[in-house]
Amino acid sequence: MRRSRILLNVLPIAILFMFMAFYGQAQHRLVLLHPTVSNIESIEWMVENRVIDVPGLEMIGVYSAHEVYDYAISEHYISEHQLKNYRLLKVEGEIRPGEIYHENSCTPAFRKLFEESDGILFFGGPDIPAAIYGEKQNFLTLVTDPNRHYFEVSFFFHLIGGSRNPSFKPFLADNPAFIVRAFCLGMQTMNVAAGGTLIQDIPTECYHKNTLEETSKLPANAQHRSSVALLYPLSDDLFGGIFHQIRMAKSGYLMEIAAMSKVYGPMVLSAHHQAAGRLGANLEVIATSMDGKIVEGLQHKVFRNVVGVQFHPEPAALYQKKARFTTVPGSVFSPNELLIQSNSLGFHQLFWKDFSEKVGKSLWER
Repeated sequence: MRRSRILLNVLPIAILFMFMAFYGQAQHRLVLLHPTVSNIESIEWMVENRVIDVPGLEMIGVYSAHEVYDYAISEHYISEHQLKNYRLLKVEGEIRPGEIYHENSCTPAFRKLFEESDGILFFGGPDIPAAIYGEKQNFLTLVTDPNRHYFEVSFFFHLIGGSRNPSFKPFLADNPAFIVRAFCLGMQTMNVAAGGTLIQDIPTECYHKNTLEETSKLPANAQHRSSVALLYPLSDDLFGGIFHQIRMAKSGYLMEIAAMSKVYGPMVLSAHHQAAGRLGANLEVIATSMDGKIVEGLQHKVFRNVVGVQFHPEPAALYQKKARFTTVPGSVFSPNELLIQSNSLGFHQLFWKDFSEKVGKSLWER
């Protein structure tokens, strides 16, 4: 019965890739987890404006059939805007909590996606259920879509392996240079997949602040999302993030980018209240907050092209001169100008330039 269920789940995957091989002209293929309209818009703009510059790049937006988000909205967006290089792929298999760190009904789909792509992006989102990483759930942990987390943590585990099932052979053992980038929740997913844990609430656990008012008075470099925005719940246009500097480790991927940009404490965009706790297997810290309390970057020790950052380098607004954010009612600023004034725009551009070059030179033969 289980084998039949796996075959039924993988057949649509095989059919999709047969279709793309016959009709598509893609030279390179990128998998996007959680392909919301917002995420598609950002990647689309960066490709069109060559922030991401990879010849013949095709995007496959992948999601679990059991997620809460309505991806029909994304399908409509792709169709309405006639995005020829985008496809969405719904994976039907259902993953139960006890199956996350083992072969399961989604394993064939995960394997096929890995084999048919040059890189994978994991995006941000809401909190991971604490039970996934073996802890009790804090009152301040807000889980809105558990099935998304079961799916994405399991996918990441299949890619890199982890201490919760040491005998499992990770997919990247077959292609150690494969490229993975993970942002915010994506980095937390990376850590949990490898066997790590999370800090469930930064203000209360790391800074011992119990109110929004107290947190909003912390120095900017000690804040990781906007407390002010949360104090104005009826102003839904307020920017929920915050810009702060990060500190590079002496070595690692982010130090290499910093050295190229000659900016060793770049300003970055954050919007999170959780963070990596105990590190997962084979992960190393490559950046922290300026006070050292929060992990801002992780890199795999074996699979060096697997990198997670707690901040957000992927919103198109960071690179758009006309984009504006509202921080408090009546106060507007340009994120692009802020990055330019802090000499941090080059760091972000080089992040994507390096990513583009690695994807463009992918040695994975499909």
